[in-house]
Amino acid sequence: MSSIASQPTPIACPRLCADLPGLAGTLKASAEDFVVEEIAAYEASAQGDHLFVWVEKRDLDGASLLRKIASHFGIEEAEVASAGTKDRVAVTRQWLSVPAEVLGGRAPTEVVGEVEGGIRILDAALHTNKLRTGHLAGNRFELRVRDLEPLDDGHQVDVGARIAAIEARLKALGVPNFYGSQRFGRQGQNLFRGLRWLQGGRAPKGRFQRKMAVSAVQSEIFNRVLARRLEEGSWRKALDGDVFEKLDSGGRFWVAPDELEEVQGRIDAGELVITGPMPGYKEGVAGAQTGRLEQEVLSELGLEVEMFRAAGKMGRGARRALTLPMPALEVHMEEARTARIAFELPAGSYATVVMREFLGREDLDETDPVL
Repeated sequence: MSSIASQPTPIACPRLCADLPGLAGTLKASAEDFVVEEIAAYEASAQGDHLFVWVEKRDLDGASLLRKIASHFGIEEAEVASAGTKDRVAVTRQWLSVPAEVLGGRAPTEVVGEVEGGIRILDAALHTNKLRTGHLAGNRFELRVRDLEPLDDGHQVDVGARIAAIEARLKALGVPNFYGSQRFGRQGQNLFRGLRWLQGGRAPKGRFQRKMAVSAVQSEIFNRVLARRLEEGSWRKALDGDVFEKLDSGGRFWVAPDELEEVQGRIDAGELVITGPMPGYKEGVAGAQTGRLEQEVLSELGLEVEMFRAAGKMGRGARRALTLPMPALEVHMEEARTARIAFELPAGSYATVVMREFLGREDLDETDPVL
C-alpha cells in the first residue's frame, strides 16, 4: 500500500467556459453582496411539538447563529436544529427548529422580530418533526460581483458583453456539477485520509471524520469522471451504460443501446441529465462504455468498489447528476463594473462552481479571501 504522502491530490476541475474571455472581480465586498436563501424541502404543517423559525442573519457564522438562538429562547444549543450551514460573510435566510415549549402559551407569530444585532426571526410556524441536516431542497443565491475587469490585456473591453456570453452558455447547457475544493479539506486531507483508510490503513477517528473521508474519496472519483467527460465532450452525450435522472421526479433509469438516440433528445430538451458515480459496494460503477470509464478512474486511485465496505453504511454508494441546469439564472449589470448574478442550486451543489465560470478562475473556493 502506498503512503499517504504519495496519494493523489484533488484534481483542478476544468471550466465549461474556459474558451471564453475571462473576467476578474471581487465577491463578498460586504455581507449584502452575498445573499443566500434556503429553499425548504417541505412546508411547516402548523401543528406539532416543534417550532420552525425563519431566520435572517448578517455577517455571522453558523455555529454562532445556533448559539445565539439557543440563548434567546433559553434552551440548550443541541435543541436548535438546522438543515444546513450557511456562509458567514453573507445575508442568509434559513429555517431552524426549536422545541415548541419555548412559546410558553404564545402564538408562533409572537416570536417574530429582532433577536440581537444581525439576527432577525422573520416568520414562525409549528411542525410535527425536528429539522435534520439535509432537510432542504436547495438554496437561492443573489450575488454581487464588483470591480469587474478583463483577465487579458484587451482594451475598451465590453464587460457586459463578456458576462452575457457566459450567461447564455450556462443557460443553454447548464453548469458541470463538480464538488467544490472545500469538500476535500485543507490541502486535500480528507481525501488523503479516505484513500488510506479504504486501501487498508487506519480509519479516521470519530464518525464525522470517517464520513468526511469517504465522501471526499467518492467526490474525487465523481469529479474525475465529470472532468474527463467534459474534456471529451460527452458530459451531456448519452453513452452506452449511462444512468439517467429525470429532472421532474428524480427517478433514475438506464436504457438499451438502441434507445440512446431517443434519450439524447430528452437530454437536449432539458428533461433528463446523465449521472456520475459516487461509488460504493452496493452501487458501484455503471455498465458498458460508461462503466469502463468509471472503472478506469477507480483504478487510477488504487481502488475497487469492494474496498468501500470498510466504511459500512457510508460506503454504499450513489449517483449524482453531472449537470446543474440553470433555468433561473439571471445576470444584470448594475454599473459598468458591477454585476448582480442570481441562480438556484439543489442541495449538495456549490455556488463556487457557478461563479468560477464567470470569473475565469480555476482556484475559486469558499476559503478564498474574496469570498
